[in-house]
Amino acid sequence: MNITIPVSAIQAARKLLTRIRFERLKLPVLTHVLATIDAAGLTLAVTDLDHWLETRVPATIDPFQPGRFLIPAEALKAATRADKKGSAHFACETTADGTTLALAVSCGGMPVVTVYHPEPAADFPVRPALEGRISALPKETLMALGTVAGSASTDTTRYVLNGVLFSPDDGGILVATDGRRLAGAPVRFAGREFILPNSAVHVLDHPDFSARDAAILQPEDAENLHVQFRSGPHTLIAKRIEGNYPNYRQVIPGHIPESVTIPEPHKSALISWLRSLVGRSNTVRLTWENVGLLTLTHRDAENTAATIQVPCTIKGQPPAISFGPQYLADALAIGSTLRLSDDLSPGVVTDPSGCYCVLMPCRVVTEAVTEDAA
Repeated sequence: MNITIPVSAIQAARKLLTRIRFERLKLPVLTHVLATIDAAGLTLAVTDLDHWLETRVPATIDPFQPGRFLIPAEALKAATRADKKGSAHFACETTADGTTLALAVSCGGMPVVTVYHPEPAADFPVRPALEGRISALPKETLMALGTVAGSASTDTTRYVLNGVLFSPDDGGILVATDGRRLAGAPVRFAGREFILPNSAVHVLDHPDFSARDAAILQPEDAENLHVQFRSGPHTLIAKRIEGNYPNYRQVIPGHIPESVTIPEPHKSALISWLRSLVGRSNTVRLTWENVGLLTLTHRDAENTAATIQVPCTIKGQPPAISFGPQYLADALAIGSTLRLSDDLSPGVVTDPSGCYCVLMPCRVVTEAVTEDAA
């Protein structure tokens, strides 16, 4: 069987497939890409047992016949290094002694042929079977997924927080938290509530998924832990996180009259400054001594102060308050208006789209300095 694939198509497919880190897996068969030929054409798939990711690619198959074979990770990578406007030619032959895969490409105009001996295709895991209702998932929902995902926990001891909550509440909402901040985004989602792990969110954040409307399939069997996303020629099947997500509504403050809005031209510079702050001191102090100016002060371990002033629109009398600079930067990436009540209560960064980020303040203890009596 001979298969010819444009190099550009292989490059695009590999960029998506490597969102699943199959090349680093220890089980040899999992470091391969499954190539399946059927009536739909050629499909490439990878899995790490928790995720199944596949994409259809354009190909010329001669002679055309249904079949399956494995492509070693190094062979797929080698194909992407061929001349961009050329094609990669795979010749697969199976005998009693095993399978031989020959890759022929052109590099710098010179022909290169490499022979591989992949694992048997029969040893590759079976694609998870799902039956259930398919619902539409607008591309705006997938874009919002990328907005809130940065607030999800990466602490493995808090496993239930290592993902994004899909909830049908209020017509649909996405929620992510790590205990220090909580991000939410209103979306269109009519399925059952579930938690999608960070690793699956990372795949869906790829433009191949988020650039168009998608579809979601949730199994009718509640014991089936998988959920499927399909966007054009791409499909992701992932295991959801088991467990009960915390009641996120309890940490969202009610009416907060005081607010500070930072104009967009100044916000990007402020975010860059906040993300540049490193060192043992992990707080930045927000004060409002000057009308129309937000003053942010950061002190490092040697008590050296770094200060920046940002023009802003202030309503009410917001309190002086401290936040973690990285957390504040991530929150401002979601919205431009910071709402505050007092220096111990959570602040909320909001956006006209309805996205928000609840931010826990840092408690700063100021030691009094006294002079010896004369």
